[in-house]
Amino acid sequence: MPPLIDDINAFVVAGGKSRRFGRDKALFPVEGVPLIERVLSVLGEVFTDIAIIADDCGRFADFDIPCHPDIVKGWGPLGGILTALHHARPRGCFVVACDMPFLSSSLIRGMAQLMDGSDVVIPFLDGNFEALHAFYSPNCREAVLKAIDRGERRVVSFFDKVRVRRVEAGWIKPIADPARVFFNINYLDDLEKF
Repeated sequence: MPPLIDDINAFVVAGGKSRRFGRDKALFPVEGVPLIERVLSVLGEVFTDIAIIADDCGRFADFDIPCHPDIVKGWGPLGGILTALHHARPRGCFVVACDMPFLSSSLIRGMAQLMDGSDVVIPFLDGNFEALHAFYSPNCREAVLKAIDRGERRVVSFFDKVRVRRVEAGWIKPIADPARVFFNINYLDDLEKF
């Protein structure tokens, strides 16, 4: 196994209300393993430093890893990214959602190699960015703060102020199946797709 990455840290965003799911999605067991534990397991194959971003950190006390509450409350994924940037290593951070059970450590490592010269390294598939499976450099922090000050909620609202490296499907497919690796669980019915 290749050495762990220690100059970029990873954050799992687990602060959502799980309204569509109907219960605590992060801790929901899939094949006996909580969703967030599946994510943490893959990240543990890549990074030395992993933390959770959530306002109710007590929910994750059993995982024995740091948990940081949102710096700006109620701002969704953009707020989670801002919090990650506040705690990021000098080279940057990887930010991922807690509800993606099929992450690929090889894809994450491959994307990390694209960080040099970029502020955001992000998958771009079918016209959409995968904002919660992306790398962000500390250079993004000021741009994110300004976007929030303007009342923006969309993650892409600060992309025109930083250097963005789109990772297209053609680059991803030899490493991982995009339909599987970016699959996230929003509804209980989604579990039937396993």
